[in-house]
Amino acid sequence: MKLPLFNADSKFIVIWEVYIFLITIMATILTPLIIVFKIQDMPLQPFLEALLTVSFLLDIGIQFNTTYAVRQVLITDRKAIARHYLKGWFVIDLLATFPVVPVLAFLGFGKNRGILQYFRLMRMLKLLRARKTLNRTRKLRFINPAIMKLSLLVFWIFIAAHLVSCGWIFIGGNSIIPDLSSPNSHQKQYMVAFYWTITTLTTIGYGDITPRSEMQLVYVTFVMLLGAAIYGIIIGNIANIIASIDIAKSKFREKMENISTFLKYRNIPGKIQTQIREYYDYLWESRRGYEESRLLSDLPKSLKTQVAFILNRDIIEKVPLFKGASRKFIRDVVLNLKPVIYTPGDAVVVYGEIGHEMYFINRGELDVTNQDGSITYATLSSGQYFGEIALLFSAPRTATVRSQNYCDLYVLDKNTFDKILRRYPRFANNVEAIAATRRRELGVNENMNASVETAEEGNGESPLQH
Repeated sequence: MKLPLFNADSKFIVIWEVYIFLITIMATILTPLIIVFKIQDMPLQPFLEALLTVSFLLDIGIQFNTTYAVRQVLITDRKAIARHYLKGWFVIDLLATFPVVPVLAFLGFGKNRGILQYFRLMRMLKLLRARKTLNRTRKLRFINPAIMKLSLLVFWIFIAAHLVSCGWIFIGGNSIIPDLSSPNSHQKQYMVAFYWTITTLTTIGYGDITPRSEMQLVYVTFVMLLGAAIYGIIIGNIANIIASIDIAKSKFREKMENISTFLKYRNIPGKIQTQIREYYDYLWESRRGYEESRLLSDLPKSLKTQVAFILNRDIIEKVPLFKGASRKFIRDVVLNLKPVIYTPGDAVVVYGEIGHEMYFINRGELDVTNQDGSITYATLSSGQYFGEIALLFSAPRTATVRSQNYCDLYVLDKNTFDKILRRYPRFANNVEAIAATRRRELGVNENMNASVETAEEGNGESPLQH
């Protein structure tokens, strides 16, 4: 019976790999204990042996029918999959699967059952493939990668400590403690061995348990060398993990130190230094120190379009000027929006100046006032917009707009808007009609229109010109 092809990232394969990983850990823990304590007739031992054999055998079959990716290209050819697996983990999986003990016993080699027990250690070869399963956990979005890396490091240390503890018991390391010599004290023997292993691997070594025989001396020497290596790995990894738990914050702090050094070196007044630090604090709180435009520029155009559309579509669609526009037109507009930040008290637009930009409010509040700021006409907040008249014709600003607090805005300039309109002549006709209506509402005279058109001739013909 031919198995279906399985996608390597499918839910079934993920669950199956977790299952194989768990029973491999079970075999890694139980098999050394069975050997060192010479357990011959454990009640569930035949069942566990059969479970491991059947599970590992099924795993080989599934691996022969699981796709793999090369440079993000999914390989689905069965022959290619088979060659890939045969050149990779097949031999190790086969050795871990083959039921050596039952087969040798059936062939008449079961007289010395103690020797046959050592072949059970071959099951542990499957542990080498656990790395693939564990690497999947690093892709989990709800867990910090640094925390996961630390957890995996602790996991492997405990596996190594378990195996070293079993080795210590095997060479008779616990025989020097009289009250542990009883055959019914397996739990105590293991606890003492594990205690000795941890104190040795961590280089603490209280000296309360010491080697006596030559074999024990050789073993302890090996474990101490292993412990020194593990200790160095632990210290190095923990330092890296702590540094990478919030790498964005680390980079931001480094940047702030450089800025502070520069400000002091150039003798910038203290008040301005405070304003600069507050600006960067806001940048961290709102954007984690990253500049949106720079991040988007690193993406391919297709992804950049999707992200920009998700971020800005709702704001654009609220503007009456863009009602009835196609999705492609909206996409081109959002791709050309530029993020800007204004600090408290900044004048975004000033009464009487010629306007060339429209603004969309992403975060913050702004006051719309008269020329001297004595009258506040309105307060704009997140999701609102202003300055759309500048996209229709470059007329003087009719009010001053000043930020109350830190404000995240998106800006669209008239030249960019005109270039976009040229690609959508049908919608440009609608915009021209809207412009004519707004001219009448605002009482824009012909002389102003003429001066506006003259000012725009150097930038190319505007789609709004007649």
